[in-house]
Amino acid sequence: MKRIERKACNSIRVRLLTVAVMSIIATIAVAGTSLVVFFERQVLRYVEQDLNIHWTELATAFGTEGEAGISQKLTDPRYHQPYGGAYWQVSENGRPIVRSRSLWDLDLPSGGTRQGAEREKAFEVEGPDGSELYVIEREVTVDGAQGPRTVSLAVALDHAQVVELREAFGWDVTRVLIPIAAVLVLFAWIQLSLGLRPLQDVGRDLNAVQTGQIRRMTRRFPNEVAPLVESINKLLDRQENLVRKARDRAGALAHGLKTPLTILGAEVRHLEQSGRHEEAARMQEQLGLIRTHVEREVARARTSGASVACGAYTQVEETVARLLRLMQHMPRGEQLVWETEIPADLAVDMDPHDFGEVMGNLLDNARKWAGAQVTVRAGRAGEKARIVVEDDGPGFSKTGGVRPERGVQGQADPTSSGLGLGIVEDILAEYGTSAEIDGNGHCRIAFEIPLCRELPLPADRHGRKGERRTPA
Repeated sequence: MKRIERKACNSIRVRLLTVAVMSIIATIAVAGTSLVVFFERQVLRYVEQDLNIHWTELATAFGTEGEAGISQKLTDPRYHQPYGGAYWQVSENGRPIVRSRSLWDLDLPSGGTRQGAEREKAFEVEGPDGSELYVIEREVTVDGAQGPRTVSLAVALDHAQVVELREAFGWDVTRVLIPIAAVLVLFAWIQLSLGLRPLQDVGRDLNAVQTGQIRRMTRRFPNEVAPLVESINKLLDRQENLVRKARDRAGALAHGLKTPLTILGAEVRHLEQSGRHEEAARMQEQLGLIRTHVEREVARARTSGASVACGAYTQVEETVARLLRLMQHMPRGEQLVWETEIPADLAVDMDPHDFGEVMGNLLDNARKWAGAQVTVRAGRAGEKARIVVEDDGPGFSKTGGVRPERGVQGQADPTSSGLGLGIVEDILAEYGTSAEIDGNGHCRIAFEIPLCRELPLPADRHGRKGERRTPA
């Protein structure tokens, strides 16, 4: 679980999508809040206009009907209901002289001394039951029995109505913005998928190169990815050249040492013929060590880097059949019974030369030691192929060396130096695997190698296009 979480956190898609979702949520939240604030501002502006209308109505009624006729003149039913949400009050010298029934036993707080334009604007005060009131209060001068009088007329509306409208509008905005946010997240995901698809194509093409379906990435990539693809193709070319040069140099080294070793071998025979057997034996021993060391190092040079060679795969049945035909022409080869159990479509992700070296050495080892029969089996084991070479010859005896020697002590094959199994182990190590040796009373050597999932038609190996097929 921790590995999955770490992998998800390390994903570019997850990172970009997370940033996109957070940006969308923040944008939607700011937009929704702004809409609610602007809506409330417009509602308050409307409330202020409505208060101006109510104040004009109150001023008209007070000017024509006087204090006694105001309550009968005003038509808003909320004025007649206690704490109804709409209120009016007439004050003189800071003392209420008449008020609406909706105020019941309370008075509207005065706006105090407000100068200039502020006197014409609405303000908020605390109203009945702890409510907030939006109030407009202005002074007027009227004629009285004792001369002109200055009175203050105030009308008020409960702010709770504005809050209810704001909350209702907020929910409406939320119901609208949530689908918008979902659509934006969906398109952000689509945008990321389309934007990262070229990187996925690069990964698929690299896998195709590794499994041998194509030699190089030749499809057309976007301008941002094309330099990366070009660099990878150059790296593949360089790697292939290095592998080819290493093998060429290994072959040249083997060919160059063949003549000196042959001459030295002839000198050893001359020593034996001249009776100097002790010197000849020592030289023969050293020549054998040189030959073994050179052959092993040449084999290592040939396989170095092969495991990463691009476009390498091997048909198992075809390669084994070719090697068996060769073994039957070697000493004891025609006397043995060679049996194979290999699916016809089995292919492994391994360089043909390396696979040939491994199987050639294993079959040659079996040819030398088998009593009458050699069996080669291959099959699928999950995502790998398991290949087994078994013969009815003697097993391995324990020695003080690095690996056990085949046969009973004192009866070892003089033509066998054990180099073959050493080469097999070196090559398999290049591919991250090893040989399993079971030598109790018989010899059974097995190893596993990854399967090649998809194979090109033979034409593809010469650079021509062809259809792809998948092994059954």
